Amino acid sequence: MADIAEDQDSHHRIKQVSVFLPNRLGALLSVTRVLERFDITLLAISILEAADHAVARLVMCKPTLAREALVAEGYNVVETDLLGVVLPPGVKLRRLLSVLLSAEINVHYMYPLLTPTKGRNVIAMHVEEADSAARTLIREGMRVVNQDDLT
Repeated sequence: MADIAEDQDSHHRIKQVSVFLPNRLGALLSVTRVLERFDITLLAISILEAADHAVARLVMCKPTLAREALVAEGYNVVETDLLGVVLPPGVKLRRLLSVLLSAEINVHYMYPLLTPTKGRNVIAMHVEEADSAARTLIREGMRVVNQDDLT
């Protein structure tokens, strides 16, 4: 039975591709040009910046193709699983965070998708114990989306 639960949990993921960039003019534009060449739609972005480099965290359609295309262009990339959680109208972020806190699940970071998914707002989250977080959120009546829901 645990194997079935694991298989179901693995379906509650969206892929993030993190791209390491030099902190200089036009670096992010170059990444978007690669994505456009392969007809890859950018769905969410978060940038972490330091003095000499930046990390662009990207959620997009076709993440595997995006990773392959960026690596082929010489970029260093890392793929990470995130949870995508629907925030229906009227549901406050506080409720989502309270549910995770009550389950003692730490949120590392989060950011919203740029456009609604199937008409709903989605938050991309990197959390500890992602399987447990997904089960907890679903049990509390929240909808967790997967990569297929984004395309």
